[in-house]
Amino acid sequence: MSRWTARLFAAALGSAVVAGGVLALSTEPRRQAARFAARRSARWAALWLDDRVEGFFEPNSPLYARIFAPALSPLYNRAADDVAGELASRGRGQAAILDLGCGPGDLAVRLASRLQAARIVGLDLSPTMIDLAKRHETPGGGLRFVVGDAASLPFEADSFDVVVSTLSLHHWAEPAASFAEIRRVLRPGGLALVYDLRLLTIESTALPAVTRKAGLEPGELRRERLVGGPAASLFARFRLEVPEIPAEPA
Repeated sequence: MSRWTARLFAAALGSAVVAGGVLALSTEPRRQAARFAARRSARWAALWLDDRVEGFFEPNSPLYARIFAPALSPLYNRAADDVAGELASRGRGQAAILDLGCGPGDLAVRLASRLQAARIVGLDLSPTMIDLAKRHETPGGGLRFVVGDAASLPFEADSFDVVVSTLSLHHWAEPAASFAEIRRVLRPGGLALVYDLRLLTIESTALPAVTRKAGLEPGELRRERLVGGPAASLFARFRLEVPEIPAEPA
């Protein structure tokens, strides 16, 4: 990191802290302005850090092993636990699961360890990431990885019980197209859980437009704030549930 970029990053964080301090000392209009300034500065800092991470996100590197793998591990564990819990509540232990934007396969490996009867597919747009993830593939295809685009999934309709994604949504060029594809590949009674950084992802106010453009029913796609401490509050989760097909009367 150069001295100049480090100073820029520090300045953005400092602006967010100063703006936050103003909140307790100002009138309501000034508080609103300070909230906006703090959020904008924090968002800029998050975008800056996200770009830097993309530049050296190499799972074989010491930097990844020492910093990013431990930092991301709680999120992957949380997502894997959530998926396992949702499937247990639905009685679908032998589920088909898609990990969308799987990267080097860290979440998929956790899913495989918790759901040994499941069939898990990891998909990522980057061939380099998929080459790294393929080290975790298992004989018989229980865990496998493929190159693909979230906006044009290479799977038949009704292929998966669960679609899960972590820290990928804010990179999707067309979120509505990707959510439409997620809906297409989910089976009746299926579920999508999409986790992303709260500062970088789709705002709640923009969600109705994304839902409409994706061809979903109003309220079918929901944004949820994660609970579980300060670390969890950094993330948002989007939930999409496909209704079961009612059984025909006997």
